[in-house]
Order: sequence, then C-alpha cells, then structure tokens
Amino acid sequence: MKSAKSAGRIIGLALLVQVVLAPPVYFRWLRPVTAPGFLENAAGSAMQIRIALLLTFVLSAMTFIAAIAALPVFRRYSERMAFAFLALSAVGLSTLAMESVATRNLLSLSLEVVKTGVATEQLQILGSLARTTRAGVHFTNLVVAHGTVCFLYIVLFRFSLVPRALAGSGMAAALLSTTAVTLPLLGYRFDFLLIVPVALCDLALILWLMARGLEERKRFPHAAATSIA
Repeated sequence: MKSAKSAGRIIGLALLVQVVLAPPVYFRWLRPVTAPGFLENAAGSAMQIRIALLLTFVLSAMTFIAAIAALPVFRRYSERMAFAFLALSAVGLSTLAMESVATRNLLSLSLEVVKTGVATEQLQILGSLARTTRAGVHFTNLVVAHGTVCFLYIVLFRFSLVPRALAGSGMAAALLSTTAVTLPLLGYRFDFLLIVPVALCDLALILWLMARGLEERKRFPHAAATSIA
C-alpha cells in the first residue's frame, strides 16, 4: 500500500514541474505562433515552437502522473472520485492534443508564407480562421485543466488530506479560474487576474505536499463501508 506521504510528495513534485515550466512554454516559447503577426514571424522560430509543443505534453503528463500517484490513496476513501480524477487527467491529454494540432496548423501557415514570400489574401483568411480555431481549443483545454485542479482540491477537502483551509481556498480559487477560462468560449474577455488566486493556492499546496505529503489515516470511509456491507 503506497504511503500517503510519499504519494503526496510525488503529486507536489508533478505540480511543481508544471508551475516552473508552464510560464516560459506558453508566454515565451510559443509566443511567436500565438501572437498577432504570426504569419510573418512564427516560421523564424519553428524549432523553438516544435520543442515547446512537446513540452506541453510533459506538462499534461504531470497531471496524469499525479493522478496515478494519488489513485491508491484516493481509492481508500472513494473509488469513484479516484478514478474520476484519473479520467479527467486523461481527457486533459486529449484536449491538449487538439490544441497542439491547432498550433501546428498556425506554424504550417507561417512556413507557407515563407515559401511564397508574401502573405496572400487567401493565407491571411486561413490564418485568421486557424487562429480563431486555436483560441477555441486552447480555452477548451484550459477549462479541462482548471476543472481537474478544482476536482483535486474537492477530493483533498472532502477527505481532509491536507488542511481544510488550504483545500477550501484552493477549491474556491480553482472554481474562479475555471470560470475565467470558460468565459472566452462564451464570447467574453479573458481576465488573467482571475487565475492569480489559484496560482498562489497551487504554490501553497506544493509547499505543503513537498514538506508533509498527504494526511495518513488509520481508518478509511471506503474500507469501513465495504466492511459493513
């Protein structure tokens, strides 16, 4: 039986990799292909963009690793919630693959501009459509990612696997961030400030998990229910 403390530290380490790697990947290395003017500029950073796309799968894999590490611990309390967390992390890999394809399409259009030497009207129209499509799948992927984080906090809060003040704050912050990344899909503006609280809560959670792990318990509700049955 996996120690709750060691599982918690693995989860904390996986989250730490995401916190450290995500900002440079999304805000710097992918910037040439996601910013306005990508048709003219992205091709010059093609290798950087391809590497960044591979790193996005590393980021998503960290969530999957965290779910696998958490599975034997969470199952002691609720098999449904344990496997739901694992399923959400798998869905995240799928939505990330969709975003990766959409981003590569933007890069392909930029490379085509380099070949022709000019951004023709047809390429500009295709570029506009491709950018809109990529924005849609990007925010869809973010909805799944933030929803998965919210679900993690719900499990931690429900079974008091970390201090409830920490889990409760994270749950509220994750609900706010999930709402923030959903709004662009409904035609509203994305407000970056709305995801700052969940970033702070994630940092606090990482520090706690790395130092203390998940709470060890002698009796588990799921086991007790099984015994009674």
